[in-house]
Amino acid sequence: MILYSSRDPYSSLWWMHGSVIPDVTWVSCIAALHAAIAVYFKENYNLFVSDTSHTLVGTTIGFLLIMKAVLAYLHYNEARQVFFEFMDSVRNLCVHVHSYGAVESEEQARFLILERTSICKHLCVLYYSLIMHLRRQPLLPKDSLLYLYLHPKDLEVWLASDIRPLTCLTWLGTDIAKLCDRGIYPAPAAVMMSAEISRMVNLVGRMERVRDVPTIPFAYFQFCNWASLLYCLSVPAAVATHDTYYTSAAALSFFIALTVLGINALGDQLQRPFGLGPNDMPLTRHGLALQHELYTFFPFFHFRYGAFPLFKPELEILPPEDPRSASMSTVVEIGEQKSNWGPARAKVLAAGRLGNRRLRKFREAKDRREDIVRRLVASPRPV
Repeated sequence: MILYSSRDPYSSLWWMHGSVIPDVTWVSCIAALHAAIAVYFKENYNLFVSDTSHTLVGTTIGFLLIMKAVLAYLHYNEARQVFFEFMDSVRNLCVHVHSYGAVESEEQARFLILERTSICKHLCVLYYSLIMHLRRQPLLPKDSLLYLYLHPKDLEVWLASDIRPLTCLTWLGTDIAKLCDRGIYPAPAAVMMSAEISRMVNLVGRMERVRDVPTIPFAYFQFCNWASLLYCLSVPAAVATHDTYYTSAAALSFFIALTVLGINALGDQLQRPFGLGPNDMPLTRHGLALQHELYTFFPFFHFRYGAFPLFKPELEILPPEDPRSASMSTVVEIGEQKSNWGPARAKVLAAGRLGNRRLRKFREAKDRREDIVRRLVASPRPV
């Protein structure tokens, strides 16, 4: 999504990235060439098109194109509204998870820390899965670190799932049920969190409908494209009826075609709000914001997973029809995947013995967790 200043509208007049002007300029140039030809035939052979009938047709086509653009914007606005409602539900769930959780023993405190970390992991995987699902991409990017966030068995279930966001929501419900069964979360709080998860299930279904249901029927879509193209190619003949100057007739035909085709292109661009276009929803940017909020809410999650974030500024989850998708995605085979935990752990231990300051946090992991446990046991409020 392109950000612009509404207080200075003229500063973005020449921004071509995300604009519909470059897409329709070539057809507008053809219309300008037709205008020169129409002026030649008007002057030499007195051949022209009645401007009255052409004006009536243009008015009708204008109403059709405006209606198409309005319907496309309503479709885009619905997608944006549903998406932000989903993000609000995720934030509400994070607040509830952080606000509740009174413990009475060190065992309960350790279990609470682990389950909170598990909930944070599943929230990250949920949003990652949602982006892949909305863009119809079943394959993971080659540089994805998703396998570090899931147990191998859970990863196998995730890969075999048809609707992966629902699988992640099921895991979140299981995490909350575990905390409720241990007596860490009271039953009313667990019911409130389950209600947020149910709301997220409904919102995922609404986003699916926005993605799958066409903005306008195919007959309307095709007719608008044909009508706008034919009108723009015939408008020079009507302009040449009154304007017999080559330059002015070509310029006027160019701007008329640019306006009509631009409105039609607006309706086409806004029909896929979850894509990778410059005017589509910035899903990756919101993933970075969600990840940062989880790091802020839950410091131990940041301590454990901050070194290998799931969302990065350069992350691109491409739809299957994108030509770059074949080289950037791959299928994860559980049986062939080799774990690097053993060699990595040996390197960390060796660096710890040598006093490597950059890996100090790995040596202090147990001390950090036990410090949080002591504070949780000492106070019924969460830390």
